[in-house]
Amino acid sequence: MDNQYHNLLSTLFNESLDAILVLDLKTQKFILSNQKALELYNYTKEEFKEITPKDLTLEFITPEEMEKRQKNILEKGWDKFKTKHKTKEGNPLDVLIKSKKIELVPESPLLYITVINLGKEQKIEQEFETIFYSSKDGIATIDLDGNFIKFNDSFKQLSEYSYKELMNISALELFSKENKEKIKELITQVIKKKYIENFETTFITKYEKSMIIYITMNLMPNQKEILLIIKNFTHLKLIELEKKFKSLNELIQNISHQWKQPLSTISIIASGVKLQNELNLYDVSNLDQDMNKIVEITNYLSNIINNFDDMAFENLEKSYSICQLVNEILHDMKKVINKNQITIVTDYKIDNKVFIDKFRFAEAIKNILNNSIEAFIENKIDNRIITIKTEDINSHLRLKIEDNAGGIDEKILRKIFEPYFTTKHQSQGTGLGLTNTYKIIVEMHKYSLSIDNCQIIFNNKKYKGLCVAITF
Repeated sequence: MDNQYHNLLSTLFNESLDAILVLDLKTQKFILSNQKALELYNYTKEEFKEITPKDLTLEFITPEEMEKRQKNILEKGWDKFKTKHKTKEGNPLDVLIKSKKIELVPESPLLYITVINLGKEQKIEQEFETIFYSSKDGIATIDLDGNFIKFNDSFKQLSEYSYKELMNISALELFSKENKEKIKELITQVIKKKYIENFETTFITKYEKSMIIYITMNLMPNQKEILLIIKNFTHLKLIELEKKFKSLNELIQNISHQWKQPLSTISIIASGVKLQNELNLYDVSNLDQDMNKIVEITNYLSNIINNFDDMAFENLEKSYSICQLVNEILHDMKKVINKNQITIVTDYKIDNKVFIDKFRFAEAIKNILNNSIEAFIENKIDNRIITIKTEDINSHLRLKIEDNAGGIDEKILRKIFEPYFTTKHQSQGTGLGLTNTYKIIVEMHKYSLSIDNCQIIFNNKKYKGLCVAITF
């Protein structure tokens, strides 16, 4: 057990961040020195044992002063003072000496000396002051009651108060009424937790201007002051809000365009039933069929709203398995795929996770699949096949969706992503599906999208169709 304590004390002594010396008061020789002391003074352990405190002292101390200091230590048992020391080479050191008398053996008092290099602390303080006053962020120090101690020019400019005005108000006055209590709570938390980081709140200037800021608080080493850092994010918030409004406007336009044709179909069915009924020409046996068609269309419109709700509220990009996403889409579209008697062939050679906005990206892939389904119907294809593959292209994941619906005329292929361009009859679609697909994949996610005519082979037969490739 004694050996364990000895090893522990030895480790603490040698691993201390401060220089430590042990002096024999009778011989005035250093009997122990730790690694930090060797580094600070540039002596070896053996050299330290041959020198006295006078050899370390740079400033002149009279014998009387030295005797007074040692007498003070012997009477009180400790001493603390600032002085100037020197290294082995004579380089000056500003140091703080903390010494304590210990007596392990009677009549052989030792002095345990801790040496703190003030020059290093002064350098750190100077660097802090440089950062404090040159920062473009608003920085201030306040006491635990919220009163200002000092602040930089950036803080003063943000607040629009003068130096004298800030020194005569509480920091709490710079926050809205509803946030003052929260700031008080933050100060209490900082005292306990030492820091609070990036708390968003509203900052009020002298002239009643409101700005959105992130506030960070740190308890200073003296435990009596708090460092306050504020970053003005008002401009970025306005840009973010502008983007949201723009995105919302696009969503509304897309809903409007996707609703027009289905609403027109409902109107035609309802008007036809009403007119034929008024002329006593309506065949009641068609009622179920007509009503089912209207219900089917309204369900379709409802799904559009649900999809756009998801798109509006889920806007964070996350890492998703692209193959899992495709499987989820195929499950969602199972009814329409089966109804149109389409064979789906999947061939996943790789499955990497990619960063995507899940709902928007799913909408893009659904648009591609719906485009193939509509082409099957328009071109009256009997044996309908869609193949979905993943492959590695120069360390990039590529997703390929191919069909055998006959392809597209090369002359109009390059116009396929233009708004309102459609190969279908005007009454059959809006031409926005593939345009939105391009916006989602290329403009929003910055991935590569290509569309080409191709040949696919299924059951040893060759078919002409369209290939859409997304490279991540």
